[in-house]
Amino acid sequence: MTPRELYTLYRPLASRQHSGEVAGIPYLLQPSFPLLLANTAFGYAEAAREELEARFRAVGAPPAFTVLEGSEVSRLLDLGYRATAAFELCQSEPSPRAYWTEQVPWSEAWTIARLLTEAYQAPQWRFALAQQVGKLLQAPSGQAFVAYLYGDAAGAIFTHQDTGLLAGVVPPRLGNGVGAALIGRIHPRPFVRLAGTEAELPGRVLSRFIRYALE
Repeated sequence: MTPRELYTLYRPLASRQHSGEVAGIPYLLQPSFPLLLANTAFGYAEAAREELEARFRAVGAPPAFTVLEGSEVSRLLDLGYRATAAFELCQSEPSPRAYWTEQVPWSEAWTIARLLTEAYQAPQWRFALAQQVGKLLQAPSGQAFVAYLYGDAAGAIFTHQDTGLLAGVVPPRLGNGVGAALIGRIHPRPFVRLAGTEAELPGRVLSRFIRYALE
């Protein structure tokens, strides 16, 4: 998968008003929801950099470029950009715990947003995420699943265009197989995870992307 293909997947989660393309480099901005890949350019070209930096700063977002691991980024490093996150596109794995989950309708967007923002420890963005997820779940390409542990909702995963875009487990339930249940439920579809979460969200890495930001 290329950065542009990643952009296509996450485009529905960002603001159309603040997103676009400069010199062949697409970017997404959603200042009210700075999670995962909602505030970044996808790919890098020096010809686009200054204009992209200006557009990011205009909405109060730090300039950021997400590129395929191994891409040439020496110019960004020279300018003070630093790797701030890594994202992995993974092949999902089956799980015998998949029965812990159930598909939920768009009317449960608030629940999905609550679980995911708690998982990412960013509850202040619950309302913004609920709005975006609610819209996407009304389209045929969007699905969401909630996992339960001891009768309580413990995690959620949201898919769009047959790819898991956001998955998370609330902190008190980590280490109990909830993440594996969610991933098993969407098998064999691929999903995107934050690097370092492989113990909770198991899957074989297909591509790795690095986000470089100028804080």
